[in-house]
Amino acid sequence: MMQVWSVALALNKTMETLVAVNKSIEEFTYTNKEIADELYKAMNATQFLGVSGRVAFSNDGDRIAWTQVEQMVGGLYHKLGYFDVQTDNLTWSNQEQWIGSKVPQDRTIVRRQLRTVSLGLFISMCSISGVGTIWAMLLLVFTFIHRDRRLIQLSHPACNNITLVGIMLCLGSIFLLGLDGQFVGEQQFGIVCGLRAWCLSLGFTLAYGAMFSKIWRVHRLTTKTKIDNKVRVEPWKLYVMVGVMVVVDVVVLGVWQGVDPLRRTLEVFPLEVPQNTVEDIKIKPELEHCESQHNTIWLGLLYGYKGLLLIFGLFLAYETRSIKLKQINDSRLVGMSIYNVVVLCLITAPVTLVISAQQDASFAFVSFAIIFCCFLSMALVFVPKIIEVQRHPAEKVEYQGEGAPSKEEEERYQKLLKENEDMQRLIAEVERGKIRLLKLKLQERAAIRSQEKEQQQQQQSENHISMPCPNDAMPQQPRIRQGSADYHSETSPLLKAHVEMYYGSGQPAVRIVTPETATPDDPMVPRISYDISESYL
Repeated sequence: MMQVWSVALALNKTMETLVAVNKSIEEFTYTNKEIADELYKAMNATQFLGVSGRVAFSNDGDRIAWTQVEQMVGGLYHKLGYFDVQTDNLTWSNQEQWIGSKVPQDRTIVRRQLRTVSLGLFISMCSISGVGTIWAMLLLVFTFIHRDRRLIQLSHPACNNITLVGIMLCLGSIFLLGLDGQFVGEQQFGIVCGLRAWCLSLGFTLAYGAMFSKIWRVHRLTTKTKIDNKVRVEPWKLYVMVGVMVVVDVVVLGVWQGVDPLRRTLEVFPLEVPQNTVEDIKIKPELEHCESQHNTIWLGLLYGYKGLLLIFGLFLAYETRSIKLKQINDSRLVGMSIYNVVVLCLITAPVTLVISAQQDASFAFVSFAIIFCCFLSMALVFVPKIIEVQRHPAEKVEYQGEGAPSKEEEERYQKLLKENEDMQRLIAEVERGKIRLLKLKLQERAAIRSQEKEQQQQQQSENHISMPCPNDAMPQQPRIRQGSADYHSETSPLLKAHVEMYYGSGQPAVRIVTPETATPDDPMVPRISYDISESYL
């Protein structure tokens, strides 16, 4: 009944509108859009008070009236309330009943879940990096305290300090790599992204660049036509090389930050069904990344530049693997550090790009690589110096320039002097023994000759034959008998002292000389020559 009244009122209003424009409702056809629009407007504007209450219609043609809300419980409908659309008023009796005392859902609920680094993993890695940072600071103090020692000076302490500063920056970047949405908000995350790039890149350049400059200077010194061990290594050349690397990093990172800065991006994963729940809920995992619009280009530029440095440093370390220079006394240890850094970097960089969607694995892998490189480099370069200082704690030898003798040379010289004294003492003892032996032999020879003369005189007297004695008539030719004494030293060649005995004209003589291989300039082989006459014996 209300619908018929509504149509009648709408037609009356439409007819009044058409008369005003000299048209009639009889002209209506299904293709006449003008009259159809007028009918639609009239129906929407129709309002009247009917038997069941006020009657009005919405834009969709539904009647605007009170809506009664009912619930079926036990097969019967129970009124719960009314809703007035025009006044937007809900009258509710709060008598509804739900199974399980929970309102049923009208759709699947999707909850966003941000994937973050495990808190235990983050704390453990930050603790280890903190220990490494403290160790690096202590090594800086150690280098400063023993800066006057030749051992420290010849290792170029300024380069070592630059390496330690770079190591501290790299270890500090581990803390920044672990900061994510559980610690910082969306606005601060972009700042953290920039700090990550600057801290890790500059730390690597300082630490690796200082070692690279050392190995480069070693290669330059050893590839000359004639190696001069007295050539002084100018420290400023090493610093300039490190400075150039830092400038390149600053330029690249500055342009990157100014033109296409890093910002927070979200990687969305497929929906996951939560475990141990009966609710109609699905999880939408999200992972934060630091990326820019042209992220691949910037990473390729940075990785390419540093990759060339790594490969070139590996080549130089291999070329100088068996070279040890006085001017840079830790070049071999630096080369070993470069080996480890290059291998780990060449493995870590591509692997992190592959596992970037796994936040815990990526953070753990990068952190372990940084920690291992830093700790191993500090151990190789500085532990031998600490051990040497512990072995000689009372030594206070100040650095006196490149031409001054090293501690090893001083020790070798003192050892040679001691061996020289011992050798001279032994040679003197050998000579005294030989002299006593010669005296005995000469006495025996004199006794034999006197006996021979007595026998000859007795024989002449018995035979009453007077003839000259052949021995008295003919001059005696010198006869030589020789003896030798040997002495051997661990650090000196075999030494032989020759003893020559001359007999002739009744004047025996002894001559003791060193071998012909001994020269007067040799401090370890003194030349000794003695002439001993019979009267002395």
